[in-house]
Amino acid sequence: MHHMKTDKNITKNFEMPVFGENPGFNWDAPDIFSRNSLSISYEENIKYRLFRITEVGKEKAGAYRLAMANVLSILNGSDVSVVYILSGHREGVEIYMGVADVNTTNIAEPGDLLKGALEGNFPGVKLTPVPQDDLRLQECIKNTKHLGCVMGVPSFNEATQDAEQEDFQGVERLVNSLNGETWQLVLVAKPAKDQEIRTILQYLYELSTELSVHAKQSVQESENHGDQRNYTAGQQTGSSVSKGETDGITKTEGSSTNESRSESKGTSHAEGTSSNEGGSSSSKGKSTTKSTTDNINDTKGTGTSNSDAISKNTSKTESWNKGENFSASYGTTDSRGIALTRERINKPIEEMQKHISETVIERFQLGRSKGMFSTAVYLTAENKLTYQRLSQGFLSLFQGNKAAVTPLRIHKIQGEAVSLRKLLQIRSYTGGEWLVKNLPSFLAHGIPFNNSFEYASGACWLNTSELCLLTGLPNRELPGIKLRKSVDFAVNTSEDISDNNGKKLELGHMVQYGRELKNTVKLPVRDLNKHVFITGVTGSGKTTSCMKLLLESGLPFLVLEPAKTEYRAFFAQGYEDVEYYIPGREDITPFRLNPFELVSSRQNLSGHISTLTATLTAVYPMEAAMPQLVEEAIILAYRKLGWDIQGNRNYLERDPWSKSAAGRVWPTFTDMLGELDGLIQSKGMGREFEEKYRGSLVARLSNLTEGIKGRMLNTRRSMNFDALLDRRVVIELEELKSEQDKALFMGLIISRLGECMKQRHREQPDFQHLTLVEEAHRLLARPEPGESDAKKMGVEMFANLLSEVRKYGEGLIIADQIPNKLISDVIKNTHTKIVHRLFAADDRNSMGDAMGLTDDQKDFLPHLQTGETIMYCGGWHAPVRVQIIPGPSTDEADLPEERLKEKGWQLFWEQGNLMLPQVMDSKAIENSENLSVFMPEGVALLNLFLQMLKEKARDLITILEQRYNEDFHNLKDKLNFSEEKLAELLICLLWDSACIPMSFAMDDLFRKKSPELLIEGLKGRKAISEKSALKEIEDSYRDHIPFI
Repeated sequence: MHHMKTDKNITKNFEMPVFGENPGFNWDAPDIFSRNSLSISYEENIKYRLFRITEVGKEKAGAYRLAMANVLSILNGSDVSVVYILSGHREGVEIYMGVADVNTTNIAEPGDLLKGALEGNFPGVKLTPVPQDDLRLQECIKNTKHLGCVMGVPSFNEATQDAEQEDFQGVERLVNSLNGETWQLVLVAKPAKDQEIRTILQYLYELSTELSVHAKQSVQESENHGDQRNYTAGQQTGSSVSKGETDGITKTEGSSTNESRSESKGTSHAEGTSSNEGGSSSSKGKSTTKSTTDNINDTKGTGTSNSDAISKNTSKTESWNKGENFSASYGTTDSRGIALTRERINKPIEEMQKHISETVIERFQLGRSKGMFSTAVYLTAENKLTYQRLSQGFLSLFQGNKAAVTPLRIHKIQGEAVSLRKLLQIRSYTGGEWLVKNLPSFLAHGIPFNNSFEYASGACWLNTSELCLLTGLPNRELPGIKLRKSVDFAVNTSEDISDNNGKKLELGHMVQYGRELKNTVKLPVRDLNKHVFITGVTGSGKTTSCMKLLLESGLPFLVLEPAKTEYRAFFAQGYEDVEYYIPGREDITPFRLNPFELVSSRQNLSGHISTLTATLTAVYPMEAAMPQLVEEAIILAYRKLGWDIQGNRNYLERDPWSKSAAGRVWPTFTDMLGELDGLIQSKGMGREFEEKYRGSLVARLSNLTEGIKGRMLNTRRSMNFDALLDRRVVIELEELKSEQDKALFMGLIISRLGECMKQRHREQPDFQHLTLVEEAHRLLARPEPGESDAKKMGVEMFANLLSEVRKYGEGLIIADQIPNKLISDVIKNTHTKIVHRLFAADDRNSMGDAMGLTDDQKDFLPHLQTGETIMYCGGWHAPVRVQIIPGPSTDEADLPEERLKEKGWQLFWEQGNLMLPQVMDSKAIENSENLSVFMPEGVALLNLFLQMLKEKARDLITILEQRYNEDFHNLKDKLNFSEEKLAELLICLLWDSACIPMSFAMDDLFRKKSPELLIEGLKGRKAISEKSALKEIEDSYRDHIPFI
C-alpha cells in the first residue's frame, strides 16, 4: 500500500485507494451539487469594484486572449478575486470587469491594479467605474429565475487558432445568439498561492505514480520435459610377495648455522561477465577485482648436534597381480520446452494516468508560471428558454473540438434567491471522508478543496490560458460596446527646440492607443511665426485647438471668422479684453477700411497697387485684359489725387496722414470706378467689348460702393490697424452673406495687417503677433482647371505674402475644413500641422503626405475623437496623437448683443479722432453711448435728406419730407440739441463719412451753407428752392454728394 506524501501545510494525510487485482476508477466528476449542502454562508459585506468596458480597440482574437492572459497574470499575485460579467438586456450587452473580496479593507488598490492592467494591455479600452450603489446590474441579476453553475475545463478549437482564420469562440457569437434577451454570465476567479499549487502537483505526481503501477501487467508461462539413461561394468584380481634384510651403523657429528630471507609480491586481477536472457527479460553483469600483496621475512639460527646409532632390519615381500577390466556406457537424453508471455493493460486506468500526467500536471505547471485560478462560472436568465439557449450556447462555444476527460457541464441550482453579492463569491460544499475517498477524482477533474478536506468548491482550477477564453472581449462591435480602430503614433517629441525666453505653450496630452497620457505636448512660442495649419471636419474640435493656441501663446492676436460666432466664447469665459468687430452690423461695431490708404510713408505705393489688384483678381473672376485695366484705373485714381506713383509722395498734401488732410488724398472705389469707366471707353475696344467689360468690371465693382459694404470700404479713412496689433481682436464676417464679399474682406484685412507688421518690425524687431484665418479656402483656394491665369496669380501672390510675413514676427494660423481645397503651398509651408477628424480620402492623403503618415495612420484619421488630433511639428521624428486640453466652450450661451454693442462703440469712440475728426472736434458728443445714438441715426437722417433731394415723384417727396422732419426732431430731442447744433453736427458727420468730391470738400462756402440747407429742408424742398442762396447748393447735393 502506498501513502500520499503531504506538504507541511496539509493538516491531514490520506491513503491512496487499493486497486487489487481488478482496480477501477471513477471517471465521472464528483457530484458535489446533488450530494452536499452548502457548508458556509455567504458574506453580505463583500467588497467589490467594477469597471464597465464601453469601448475596446480593434484587434485579432488571438491578440485579445494573449492580452487578457497578461491581465490575469498581473492579478495572480493579489489576494482578491477577479470578476468578469457579461450582462445582456433588451438594448444590448454590457461587459464588466472588476475585483471582489471579503477580507480586504481597501478594494480600491487592486481595482486600480486591474484598471492599469486593462489599459496597458488593451489599446483603446474605455473603462467607466461602477459605484457599488449602482442598481442597474443588481436589478438585472435580482430578477433572474434560473441559475446554473458551470464545471469543467474549457478548450480551444485547435484547427481555428491560426491568426488569419476567423474566430468561432468569441463572446460576440454568444451575445448575438441572445440578442434582445435578459441574461448574465458571471465569472469569479480566485488566484491560487504558489504553495497551494505545489501541494496539488505533489498529489498529482503521487496519483500518477500509483496509477502507472496498475495500468499494465505482464504474465509469463513456460513448460520443459527431459529423459536420460547410462550402463557401466568391470572386473579386477591381483597377488604380491616381498622379503628384505638391512644392517647399519650410523655416527653423526656436526654444527650448523642458518640464515634465510624471503620476499614475496603478488598481484591478482579477475574479471567476470554474466549474461542471462530468456522469455521477455534479459540481464547482464560484469565484475572486476584487483589485489596487490608485499611480504618480507628474515630468519637466523646456530645449532650443534652429536648422534650415535646402531640398527638392524629384516623384511620379506611377495607380490602377484593379475587384472581384467571391462567398461560399457549407454545413455539416452530427450528434452522439450514451451514458454508464453502475456501483457494485460487496464485501459481506464491507463487513460486516466495519461490524462493526469500529460494534461492535468501540465496545466498546473503552466498555472504555477502564469497563474492558476479557482474559477466559478454562473449563468442566469429570466426565463427557461433563454436559460437553455444560454447554457447550450456556452457549451458549444467554449468546448473545443478535442476530446476531453473534463468537459464542460452545467448544474442547475434550484430554489435559491440570486443576488450580485452572492454571485461574486465561490460556493463551498462539505467534504470530509467522502472527499478523501474520492480525492483522485477531485484531482483528475481539477476541483478545488481546502487543505483539511473539510469542503470542496463549486469551481474548477483554470490557468490563465484557459481562463482568458472565458473572459474574452468581442472582436466585433456589439450594441453597447464600441469597437474602435487604433494605430501606433509616436509618444515623444523633440525637446531641444525653444524660443529666446524658453517659453512654451501646453497644447494637450499625448494619447497612446486611445489612453490619455500625463506627458504634455508643448510648442515653442517662437516657432508660431513659422505658421500653423489646422484642419478637421465640423465638430471635431478644430476651433478648440485654435482657441488654445491663441490663449496659451500669450500674444496679441487677430481672428478672421467668416461664418460663425464661436469665438465669442472668449468673452463668455472671462476674457473681457477681447475686442469684437462685426462688419455689416453698423449698429453694433462700425468698421472702416479704405483699401487705397497706405499704412505709412515707408510703404511702397507701387507694391500696394499690385497687392490690391491681386486681391481683386483673386476674389472676382477676371479674364483677358481685365486685371490690367483694373490696375491702370487704380493708378489713375491715385494720380488724380496728386500722387507720384514712382516717387511715392503726394503733391497736394505734404503729410497725407495728418488730421488736416482728412483723408482727402486717398482714392476710394468711387474714384477708381470713375477712372475705370473712362479707361474702358478710351481703349477703343469697340462697342461689344466695351459693354462686356463694363458689365463684368464696372457693374461688379460698383457693388463695393453701395449699401453697407460701401459704408465700410468706400471711405476716405481706415481704422488704426497698427493699434489692433497690440490687442486681442476677433473680426466676424458672418453678416456678409456673399462668399466673394467674405473673401474680399479677408484679403484686404490680411494685406493691411501684413503692412502694419512690416512697419512694427522696424520699430520692434522682437514683436510677435498671431493671425488666425478660418475657412482659408475662401481666399487661398486651389485654382481649378479652366480658371483664369489672373486668379491663379492672385492666389499665389497671397500665398507668397503669407510666407513672407514670417520674418516680421507674424504667425499665421490657417484653419480649414477641407485641406484639399487649399493651394498646396499653405500645407507645405506651415511648420506645425494639426489634423483633427477627416473623412474624405483626398483630404487624408494630402495631409498624410505632408506629415509623413503611413497608410494605416491616414486611414485612422476618420476615427479620431472630438478634441483629438494628429500633430506634427518640424524637427519631430514622427507625428503624435494628442488630446487637446479643453479651453473655452463654444457651446456657451451667446454673448448678448447689448454687451457687444456697448463694447463695440467704446472701441469706435477710442478711434473717433481718426474716423470722425470733425464730429469729435465739435465736442458735442461726450461719450461712446451718445455716439452710438448719434452716428447710426445721423447717417440714416442724412441719407433720408439726400433721397428727398434726389427723388422726382411728388407723392414720394411728400412722404420723405414728413419722415425727415419727424426723424430730425426725434434725434434732436434724444441728444437734447438745438436745430442749429444738430444740423452743424450732421454736416460734420457727412464730411467725415461720405466720399465727397475734393472740389466740394475744399469749398468753405459750400461747407458753411450746408447746415442751413438741412434746417430749411425741415420745411420741405419747396422752401429750399425759394431761397436762391441755397438753390445752387441743393443742386450740388442732388448731383454730386453720394449716400453714406
